[in-house]
Amino acid sequence: MNTIQEYVDKMFKQVVKTEETEQLRIDILANMEDRYLALIEEGASENEAIGTVIVEFGNIEEVLDEMGLNHEKTSEEIDIKDVLVVELADAHEYIEARRKAGMGIGLGVLACSVGLAGLVSSISYVVNGNEGPVFIGLIWLLIFSCLGVAQFILQGLRLSNYKQYSKPFILVPEARQSIEILLKNYKKSHALSIVVGVALCIFSLLPVLFGAFFYAEEVILLGTGFMFVLASVGVLLFIYTGMKWTGYQNLLAKGKTVEEVMVARDRDSRKTKMEHLFDTIYWPIIVVLYIIISFSTESWSWSWILFPIGGILESTIKALFDIEED
Repeated sequence: MNTIQEYVDKMFKQVVKTEETEQLRIDILANMEDRYLALIEEGASENEAIGTVIVEFGNIEEVLDEMGLNHEKTSEEIDIKDVLVVELADAHEYIEARRKAGMGIGLGVLACSVGLAGLVSSISYVVNGNEGPVFIGLIWLLIFSCLGVAQFILQGLRLSNYKQYSKPFILVPEARQSIEILLKNYKKSHALSIVVGVALCIFSLLPVLFGAFFYAEEVILLGTGFMFVLASVGVLLFIYTGMKWTGYQNLLAKGKTVEEVMVARDRDSRKTKMEHLFDTIYWPIIVVLYIIISFSTESWSWSWILFPIGGILESTIKALFDIEED
């Protein structure tokens, strides 16, 4: 409902306020809200209802023109229909998808590490030239690597359904308040996961050091296998908590009001054009200059400095044009 009100307020922003225009705004807002409630009663989701109402009442400017009001259709009003509107349920769905993806990717890393650990450990069982254990270790590695890669692919497909969340979108106030509370409550769990993950990565070296202390090659190989597994469990915690944490942050960073979304879209458009110029013109020129200077003066030992200088100049130019870095 707040999104609809913001949309109507935006449409009337450039209209001179009079009793007539104010009453018209109130009537249009009431009609849109009535249509929204009717759609909800018919079983539509909040997101679908808002999108339908905005599309159906997208010709408000025609009413204004008929009344002789000076109101020109702006590009912002044209683009608003294409903006994603995120309600509370949508935000929870997005976080849950990232949580599952984080767990899946972490399990994929763990599976690959278990496969590698099996191969390394099998080498320690090679006796009198018998390479049978190594062959079994290779099969073990192949099986678990396939399981790990399958997880990477599946979770990549899962996240591909939420590409729209990488661009500015409208986040309703109720959803923002809920996400802010959830993010605050998750801070302790996030910090604990990182601490445990770091501890596992550090302690994963102990089995290898134990084998090295006794100068036993077999123990070192077995310890190396355990090291891979323990470290990958730590990495799993990093990925899991990181995916969830960045999900909350992305919702709050990309989720904006209607007006803020339009401003952000304009900024992103300028940024895309600028980056295209740098990729297609600026950096190719730097590379050509590097090759010409290096060959003509045989100064390979210092000509590479063109690249860091080019990077500094790129950042300076973007700052001058108010193009934010990611």
